[in-house]
Amino acid sequence: MKITPTLACLVLLAGALDALAATDGAGAGKPLPPWSKGELDIHHINTGRGDAVLFVLPDGTSLLSDASGKTVEKPPFSFPTRPDSTRPPGTWVARYVQRVLSSTALPEQARRRIDYFIPSHFHGDHMGAIVADSSLAPHGAYRLSGITEVAEHLRVAKIIDRGWPTYDYPAPVTNMTMDNYRRFLDWQIAHNGLAVERFQPGRNDQITLLHDARRYPGFEIRNVYANGTVWTGEDRKTRGLFPPMEELKVADYPDENSLSIVFRVRYGRFDYFNGGDLSNHDAETTFDPPAWRNVETPVAQVTGPVDAMKANHHGSWDANSVGLLGNLRPRVIVVTSRADGHPAINTWKRMTSTRVWPGERDIFVTHVSPVTAATTYDIQKTAKSTQGHVVIRVAPGGASYRVFVLDDEDESMAIKAVFGPYTSN
Repeated sequence: MKITPTLACLVLLAGALDALAATDGAGAGKPLPPWSKGELDIHHINTGRGDAVLFVLPDGTSLLSDASGKTVEKPPFSFPTRPDSTRPPGTWVARYVQRVLSSTALPEQARRRIDYFIPSHFHGDHMGAIVADSSLAPHGAYRLSGITEVAEHLRVAKIIDRGWPTYDYPAPVTNMTMDNYRRFLDWQIAHNGLAVERFQPGRNDQITLLHDARRYPGFEIRNVYANGTVWTGEDRKTRGLFPPMEELKVADYPDENSLSIVFRVRYGRFDYFNGGDLSNHDAETTFDPPAWRNVETPVAQVTGPVDAMKANHHGSWDANSVGLLGNLRPRVIVVTSRADGHPAINTWKRMTSTRVWPGERDIFVTHVSPVTAATTYDIQKTAKSTQGHVVIRVAPGGASYRVFVLDDEDESMAIKAVFGPYTSN
């Protein structure tokens, strides 16, 4: 049957009405209704140990950005594992993803696979920190934490990272976690057919809908930034932000956070920003940083206003600058915290200030610790949530979205609160 524009609009409208009816029937204490075709789900999974964001795209394509992973609990540097410490964070992430995908009407193969995995950068709280006593995989080729642990439960089809295949910018990246990651890639390529690519700023066809792309022409994931290279906003053109490394001392090289992958998800009128641990060194007071170290501002300028965003660097003091927030102007901010000071006092002031950008904004924090609550300007009264997984569900076509806060004390996916619908801009 030929899909005409009129028929496509009717299909999307019917899907939107079905989704709205399902969502309206979901209240506090009830489980989150399953994703259905045409919806875009963005799950900010709270393990207390680092970032993990699952996207279920409108046709059912799955994308996992980061995989949590710190295995050693050393307060105050990280929170206790959620739901509890009986399993490592990577396993909790895998089980969460399995629950979400298994509840869909996708073919069985799609329900047992992560189509794309993107580590935003090479830090252990995003890809899985390896320590001396990290468990070995059954075959003994590498150790388990974060993404290497997720892959024990779900097949990972493709990984897109900032360094493949050389991992040498701005200098060779070598440590216990990275060495283990590279052994993991080699084994998965040889035994499970894993595909690996380097993230390429400017492209909008590296991460695509794999099941039914023609039905959703208004969907796009745009690669905005990585490794000092930013999209210009014109076609696939990019420009460099950093000077040549040979002009710098090694001590002045950009740090791992400032190399983070940044992408924008667009669905109709809805836009979402994910910037990993991107940071802004203008916030530092110990020295006068050169202009090129302010990465957030040029990234936000080319991205433009968005409806929702994941706060950069867990809401830390050195991120989410005026230049970033003033250009993105989000209606919804999700802070994926993992330590005291997430979000930081100065960052919270910028996020809540109408001098930075006008208009309403709702801020959701996956966990507010007692220390943060005691120091961060009535955060428990101002934030819309202070504990739990945060799910953004975009209606078919992208015209509106809702935010669900889910209980993270167990695996029930029980709804604690629902916000919206918000109208996409």
